[in-house]
Amino acid sequence: MTTRIEMYGARVRQARILRRMTGKAVLAEMGWRGARQTRLEQAEVTALDADTAARLAEVLRFPLEFFTTPPVSRVAAASLLFRAPKATSATEKEYLAQFAVAVGDFLEELNVRSQLPPVKLPALDRRTGVAAAARAARARMGMDADVPIPYLTYELERAGVAVVMRARRTKSSGELNWASDGAREKHLGYSTRVGEYGDRPLIVLRALDSWERIRWTVAHELGHLLLHADGVNSKDQEEEASRFASELLAPAAAVAEEVPKVVSLHNLVPLKLKWGISLGALLRHLSESGLIDSHRYDMLRRQLYTRINPATGHTWGRTEPGWDARVPEQPRLLAKWVERCFHATSAAMLAPRRLIWPADLLEDFLAGQRPAPSTTPSDNSSIAGTNQRRPALSAAAVPGTIALARGNVVDFDRFRNERRA
Repeated sequence: MTTRIEMYGARVRQARILRRMTGKAVLAEMGWRGARQTRLEQAEVTALDADTAARLAEVLRFPLEFFTTPPVSRVAAASLLFRAPKATSATEKEYLAQFAVAVGDFLEELNVRSQLPPVKLPALDRRTGVAAAARAARARMGMDADVPIPYLTYELERAGVAVVMRARRTKSSGELNWASDGAREKHLGYSTRVGEYGDRPLIVLRALDSWERIRWTVAHELGHLLLHADGVNSKDQEEEASRFASELLAPAAAVAEEVPKVVSLHNLVPLKLKWGISLGALLRHLSESGLIDSHRYDMLRRQLYTRINPATGHTWGRTEPGWDARVPEQPRLLAKWVERCFHATSAAMLAPRRLIWPADLLEDFLAGQRPAPSTTPSDNSSIAGTNQRRPALSAAAVPGTIALARGNVVDFDRFRNERRA
């Protein structure tokens, strides 16, 4: 009697897309004809003989158990919360959606073993204004409305938002390289909701070297999650998420008291470092909030993109003063729960657990996660009651100081004099 194995069509499609294979390529590898691959992917469950099922798993390079396990998360490309650039193809959007599905199902596996932090994002009416939404978000994360957010990614993870930072070259597809001119992806990140009932917020970021871009992108995606649950399909919604990001990081009412009477790029640097927001975003925020006039904004923006930073040889728009003042934020939640559930700190250490995901995809999940921090007697804060320590803060979070990459701390006046020299 021939052994039959039931395989879920959604799993077959997901594996094919994550491997960046076309249906025709799978047909050729399997020696099939016609629309057999399409029928297999569109069917809820299809019974294949054991040899055929094993061969398909080998072609797609996923464990056989992946295809026989019911899918949990369902994310359509149209439900991704970002306004993709025109150059983004439908195939690329599908890849991003299926990557989110894979992360979502992995989160479900972790949650079954040890409950993840509960989601604390506020439920907002779609008519909620940007400033009110930012205040509500801060309140739900336990932060006052008029203080800087030293480590935004950490605060979001404490509030139940999962964050994944993908490597420049993914292990599972082996194709992405954002350092090259031919990179597919032109966006910095996207967000969606995963889980059986779509109740776990997920932010997926590209690996970035810029602490300013990471913080602002995380805040921007949080804006989408709070304000655009029905999807992002207009430039106005992108602008709204951008205004939310700036208001979350640097509330206009608090910043207003600190804006110099005569604003220049130099005297905005302390505000940038205190509030953790780039000069470019800060300038626009001040303009939109009525804290500087349009003439001053246009002049300073031109300076930002023409003035050369002598330390880097690039314009300030590319590497602003203070670009090296902080270590870029990294997520930690996923790695922490892998440690908690499996006593593992890498994808290789998960191999004996025989999980349904291939090792290279697990590496992609964990690639940008922050390793376990060192502990100090004075630091006893935690994520959701665990022994996860609060990330150490750089001196850049302290007004009037800047921590350079070499680790020294100097006051801003000295920094300004060095730049002028």
